[in-house]
Amino acid sequence: MSSERKIALFADIHSNLEAFEACIEHAEHQGADQFVFLGDLVGYNADPVAIIEKVAELIDKKKAIAVLGNHDEAVFTDHSTRMNANAWAAIQWTRDQLGDDHVAFLKGLPLIVKDEDISYVHANASNPHKWGYIHDGLAAWHCSEAAGTPYTFVGHVHEPTVYYQSAVGKLIRFMPGNGEVMPMPKHRKWVTVTGSLGQPRDGNPAANYALFEPDQEVITFNRIDYDQYKAADKVHQAGLPAELANRLLTGK
Repeated sequence: MSSERKIALFADIHSNLEAFEACIEHAEHQGADQFVFLGDLVGYNADPVAIIEKVAELIDKKKAIAVLGNHDEAVFTDHSTRMNANAWAAIQWTRDQLGDDHVAFLKGLPLIVKDEDISYVHANASNPHKWGYIHDGLAAWHCSEAAGTPYTFVGHVHEPTVYYQSAVGKLIRFMPGNGEVMPMPKHRKWVTVTGSLGQPRDGNPAANYALFEPDQEVITFNRIDYDQYKAADKVHQAGLPAELANRLLTGK
């Protein structure tokens, strides 16, 4: 009997080891057999080395794929004029923590990956290297058209959101609930922002990840509690901006 795929989708991990481990554990208990990392492995928080090494190990075991995020690119490209002061300070700190192998791993990540009916990209499949945000239906439409697949999964925006194709072709915004099993029939086009695992910004500090079941054509959005106090304390101990630690505690 063939097993049905379950794809765990993680975006914007941002060096948050505690949130990462909690979400991986939950996904494994749900039967996830593939892990997809939608960019921004690093930045903001205090465990970039551990995150890169854990993701690389999963990729080596053929259990995962990953795409490049703008914070990942900032490790080896000057983004000082494109980031706020706190974000850039965290990138400069991150650069000092990483070895050549870690940087080479980030440099090797693709901007977009296509797998049959699914596209994975950090920001927007339309000009992915420009790191445009999907904040509305028009941006989602451009993303979907550029991807050319029924399903497109993205990160970059730190709040879980689904855009689905209406009868007249427009992409309509929908805010999914925690634990809600949402039908995603393949005859429509879908652009799904999975929300941030490592730095939520929707007023809820619990980590985000989504579990997509392509054979059943359904997705479940999950909010996972983790020890955000430990993660925040690491940010303080590293000497990173205090606002970054506070954001972990407030989700704002």
